[in-house]
Amino acid sequence: MIAFRFMPHPENVAPIGAFALMGGFYLNKRFALAVPVLVLVLSDLVLNAQMGYPVFHAPRLLDYSAFLVIGMAGLALRDRSWKFQLGGAVSVPLFFYAVSNLGVWLTGLSLSGQPYARTFAGLVECYVAGLPFLRGSMLGDWGFMALFAAVMAVAAANSRTERAVATSSH
Repeated sequence: MIAFRFMPHPENVAPIGAFALMGGFYLNKRFALAVPVLVLVLSDLVLNAQMGYPVFHAPRLLDYSAFLVIGMAGLALRDRSWKFQLGGAVSVPLFFYAVSNLGVWLTGLSLSGQPYARTFAGLVECYVAGLPFLRGSMLGDWGFMALFAAVMAVAAANSRTERAVATSSH
């Protein structure tokens, strides 16, 4: 995941939301929340320094919190049916869009460089301006979730095959 963040890629097409949810599904419970968020924070520090941004950007704490919630959803859904897991997967980019755009409205500037009005109309303007980023998040999250799930399914199938071979050779 870290390497992908440093490669050129379309706007918001990244594995971050996918890694947070799938970490909850598949990582050891001790690491399921910490690893995805730690990877995000460390890569943000490097990217911010490279791009001349402040190394730490306080409003990003809201985004990190959203990824923690996504990871907790993964933990909560890990032993549920595939229908619940699919519902969680579908909701990830929508949840992040809702949380991150609320944070932008509260702390950020519009695409024109002006602060958003602290009104309902300003909030709507912020969400509308964020729609192109939502498209990228949906492509990235859903695409990487499918890739991660496929890799885990192949790994599980290989593990079952190895166990069957080991059992039959005894």
